[in-house]
Amino acid sequence: MQIVRILLAGFLFSLFGLICLVGNIVFLPIIILRLNKFKFFENLARDLVYLSWNFFIFSTKILGYLDYEFENFNKLGKASQLVIANHPSLLDVVFILSKVKRINCIVKNDLSKNIFLSPAIKASNYILNTKDEYLLNRSLEVLKNGESLLVFPEGTRTKEIIKFHKAPFYIAIHGARVITPIFIYMNPRSLQKGAKWYQTPKTKIKYKIKINKNLEISEFLHDKPNSIRVKALYQTMNEIYKKEIIC
Repeated sequence: MQIVRILLAGFLFSLFGLICLVGNIVFLPIIILRLNKFKFFENLARDLVYLSWNFFIFSTKILGYLDYEFENFNKLGKASQLVIANHPSLLDVVFILSKVKRINCIVKNDLSKNIFLSPAIKASNYILNTKDEYLLNRSLEVLKNGESLLVFPEGTRTKEIIKFHKAPFYIAIHGARVITPIFIYMNPRSLQKGAKWYQTPKTKIKYKIKINKNLEISEFLHDKPNSIRVKALYQTMNEIYKKEIIC
């Protein structure tokens, strides 16, 4: 019955909020004492996000709200790896951060004011999408320091068509060792931008998350100027996603 799925969706949203609030017991002291400037505490915060969101995703499956399938996640979490993904739903970042330990992530700037998520973002030193030089410089810095970085090149959740921004591909050409595309499939579509939490499908949501092959940045048009390489990589990835993903 639809009313049962709506009640289940409400419970899961509440569970996610509770998980975040419990995590904040650890995150807030890290922020207040500025311990996140030390790698040990940054890793501690990211490990807690990894474990708690893994528990949440497991709960959604056990309770029958959704099902999911992952392919080749062992390809992720490599040094200086830029991971890009399409963004069909609210849970995309939760899925990926629950499967890839200690990966960095570019997150919406608005989430820095969210009482549930802000402490985790700050304690983990995730990068805010401020759309200025801070975003580019910080992204390049973490990649050159050997971190892997997750980016949603659309900048927001997919509505009708996939359309990437160029900034992630500038970051890839200038700072990454490899770029790895992720394809996120979701059926039926739900949890989209502008949708209310209670607007849930009548059938179980099914996710499939597939990791595509790595593209070595050093080998991509290596004899061309970086400005041309950025534009070509942007066009290549847009074409790949438009062919692969049916919105």
